[in-house]
Amino acid sequence: MRRAMYGIMMVIGVSLLIMPLTVPVFSTNADFSIFNTKWNGASSFGKVLYENSQIIPIISPFNSIELGEKKGTLLILGPDMSYSTLEIEEIKKFLENGGTLVLIDDFGTGNQILKGLDLTARFSKASFIDVFYSKNYNFPELVRIFDPELGAGVDKLILNVPSVILNAKGEIYTSKVALLGKNQREYPIMSELKYGNGKIILFSDPSVFINDMFKQNEKFIRNFAEYISSDVIYIDEAHHSNFNPYHMGMLVIRRSFDRVKAFYVVLGVAVIALVIESGFAVSLAEKSLAFLFNKLFKEEEKSLDEVIKELKEEGYNEEVLRKIVREIKTGKKLGG
Repeated sequence: MRRAMYGIMMVIGVSLLIMPLTVPVFSTNADFSIFNTKWNGASSFGKVLYENSQIIPIISPFNSIELGEKKGTLLILGPDMSYSTLEIEEIKKFLENGGTLVLIDDFGTGNQILKGLDLTARFSKASFIDVFYSKNYNFPELVRIFDPELGAGVDKLILNVPSVILNAKGEIYTSKVALLGKNQREYPIMSELKYGNGKIILFSDPSVFINDMFKQNEKFIRNFAEYISSDVIYIDEAHHSNFNPYHMGMLVIRRSFDRVKAFYVVLGVAVIALVIESGFAVSLAEKSLAFLFNKLFKEEEKSLDEVIKELKEEGYNEEVLRKIVREIKTGKKLGG
């Protein structure tokens, strides 16, 4: 009977080592979502962020999760849904408590946040044309990256139908002859602003971070991820209008047989069998129970002198006590 039990234990242990794991997964086709692995998603950017920080996606309104009480960095990438007054108040609290807002937008709802924070900086409502571009004028190339951390190892940064930042100074600029409407001058693409005890980083082209642009801009994207890294990065997925996952399923991970772990399973069962069959476990249990019994129930024996001393302290006469003890021993009062 016991042999069968030990055999079953070994079978169960080895089975757990090779049993496939199932992990829930879901996908979305929302633009700029870190859960979108297609060309218009930002899953590659999300993986780079994960290398430096803990990532927590937000899929509900900011006021419902009390964003203002949290610490870390809030990343908003390509939003196209409105932010409520309560949500903007939560962003304010978040910044005033020392948080960092990274707002990457072009023609979405980013300006609504900037207005709600009483800032004059804005994303332009139109794209610009520059003299340096890749493919065509919709893909301008930038080389004026003034921050050394962002520009390390970067030959050029390729944009994709970008906007610019108005009413602010920047760390990354267009050329000095970029044309926006009828105005020809340099424009910032990235700006950093102080706000309360925190800061705001603005970047005027979310398409830089999509999967389709990742290879061209990988070095810059990695530098940028390091630049904004913190213990926790909250990523806003709640303000992508088509975020709803179109596919949910289970990912099955099959594991190969690990001989070393299997050996330890067999060894562990053998040790258990040895302990039980040798009687060591029973002996150990008996000794443990005896020890507990003595500690809990068996009173410590006391000498006659100790007993008399205690009674004497309570007011009894020592000579009378000793006389009673002698009479009990000799039996004089008992007719002995």
